[in-house]
Amino acid sequence: MKTNHGMAQRWIAVVYGLVSHTLFAASVVVMFVSLHRGLSSGWVHLHGVAAWMINLALLAQFAFGHSWLLSDAGRRFMVMLAPCGLGKPLATTIFAALASLQLLLVFLFWCPSEVLWVAPEGWMKNSLTNAYIVSWLLLAKSMSDAGLDTQIGILGWRSVWRNEEPVYKPFTRGGLFKWVRQPIYLSFTLILWTAPTWTPDHLVLALLWTVYCYVAPFIKEKRYRRWYGDAFARYQKRVPYWNPMKPHVPSLVCSDAENEVAIVGGGPVGLLLACLLGQRGMRVVVLEKATVRETWSQAIGITPPSLGILSRLGLDEVFVAQGVPIRDCHVHGQNGFLGTASFRQIEGQHRFVLSLPQAVTMELLEAEALRHPTVKILHGAEVTAKKQDQQGVTLTVNGESIRAAYVVACDGHRSRIRELLRMRTITKSYGCHFIMGDFDGDGGLGEDAHLFFTSKGAVESFPLPHRRRRWIVQASEGSIPELVQQRTGIVLDPAAQIDQHAFSPRRLDCEQIADGRVLLCGDAAHVMSPIGGQGMNTGFADAELAAEVLHAILRKRGDAAQLLADYDRIRRRAASIAATRAALGMGLGVWTGPWRSWLRDFIFRQCIFKGPLARHIGPWFAMQSIPGGTIEKLACQQMRRRLGLA
Repeated sequence: MKTNHGMAQRWIAVVYGLVSHTLFAASVVVMFVSLHRGLSSGWVHLHGVAAWMINLALLAQFAFGHSWLLSDAGRRFMVMLAPCGLGKPLATTIFAALASLQLLLVFLFWCPSEVLWVAPEGWMKNSLTNAYIVSWLLLAKSMSDAGLDTQIGILGWRSVWRNEEPVYKPFTRGGLFKWVRQPIYLSFTLILWTAPTWTPDHLVLALLWTVYCYVAPFIKEKRYRRWYGDAFARYQKRVPYWNPMKPHVPSLVCSDAENEVAIVGGGPVGLLLACLLGQRGMRVVVLEKATVRETWSQAIGITPPSLGILSRLGLDEVFVAQGVPIRDCHVHGQNGFLGTASFRQIEGQHRFVLSLPQAVTMELLEAEALRHPTVKILHGAEVTAKKQDQQGVTLTVNGESIRAAYVVACDGHRSRIRELLRMRTITKSYGCHFIMGDFDGDGGLGEDAHLFFTSKGAVESFPLPHRRRRWIVQASEGSIPELVQQRTGIVLDPAAQIDQHAFSPRRLDCEQIADGRVLLCGDAAHVMSPIGGQGMNTGFADAELAAEVLHAILRKRGDAAQLLADYDRIRRRAASIAATRAALGMGLGVWTGPWRSWLRDFIFRQCIFKGPLARHIGPWFAMQSIPGGTIEKLACQQMRRRLGLA
């Protein structure tokens, strides 16, 4: 959400950021050196009771002050520490500055006892120093996993500078947080005990702050239970508090729920999953919020791996009969024809990418799903709440409860289920914009795809059934016929235009796509650039593996925890690769200007369509080279055995 901060406010935020980051860097250096030396130096030189009273006060001000700043009262106090109404957006920046200042007070004003117990030399010192450095690296890693922009205060001043509201992400479940719930406090404790030089000062600080590091997170977790509810409670049950050697493995017992699987979202991915589960005789309910299906073409490209999945349902020939097989994609540059990406020589039965409007895809999949008596599809069914336990998941749908053993979220990039899971995501906007429209008539381009990369922006064109054609133009607004003619010389009849839509590509990756008895599929799990048609097909592969996993769990009594972990790992990796490929292709295509266009033409003509890369172009765009892209390409034999496929 955009804000309206003036230039003076923005520069004030930058100054706060500079002060905060300077204090943070200084506190790290001072703490590193002071602990490594056993707190044998300080600015204050007192002895006896007075010295220890000051030292204990310094330790207490950090422990109690740090926790108080994180409380509701502490946050209200920090809001008052910035002028011009900037206290609230600068909260993370102010907190990082105050926490750093607290550490500086401890180590700069420490009163050393000047008693040395242990100061190892040689290999012992080197070993302890290495362990000390590793502990610092673990702290850095855990802070990064938690969100470095929040931990060191970047989020606050950067949001003001960009005129945006600061966005606070939900609690993290990735990285070191998969092994322990409090890796930051645990790493901090390891730092205290691996510093090589030991003095009475070091021992007192290590003992007292270890107690703090163990006790304080209980207060933090109480706040998290209040903020995140059931999502954090499940995380607490699954992940140990401090000891990574004692993982909790909650059992997912057999369920007697009426529905074995509830699928939230009746788009292409959800309907395909319903078909795959219904084919196995599983009890499935599909909950679709919309009552009327979109009629415009939306996603149109169905790749050979997806056609392979459809063939398992006996639908591949049905789809091909309704669509347009694209066998060649011709690429044009600023200075003429560059080359052709052909699918004619790729492996497998389907040596083309099928162009079929999404509305037709959904119509065919819904008819197939309803052919199975164990599948129900409810339209106008809006999910507003979710609660899961060891026996199953209860969804609140239009005010009533629906119970299922497992839930699969296929409800798109604005997924309500993902939101209810409080799942952390990483998002990225690519900063480019497109408009697209479907036209009657093939423009003389037949059944091939054509890509035009010009100095003024890209133009893409794909055939559709019934001699129609989709045109996509790199622009935020304007007339598609005018822009196409300016960039390609092709004349389109404005009266032949059927519709027009705008989109701005972005990327979204979920930290996890399986949480307890809930799985995420398709755009609910990952969003990628639609240029190249990777998104829906990645979702189809999600659905295929999800169907295998759920069947293995519910009907073969497979290891639910392990199979769900396999699903999470394999599909997140495959989606990440697909999203990166889509971004690379789009990134090269949106270059503008004469020099970059010349360079792009050279790359395509000399590097991509010639030499060793040329033979990989077809399989690349046909998504045949995605590792683990389909069940057939699962390389992990252990998982194949767990699924009963080996």
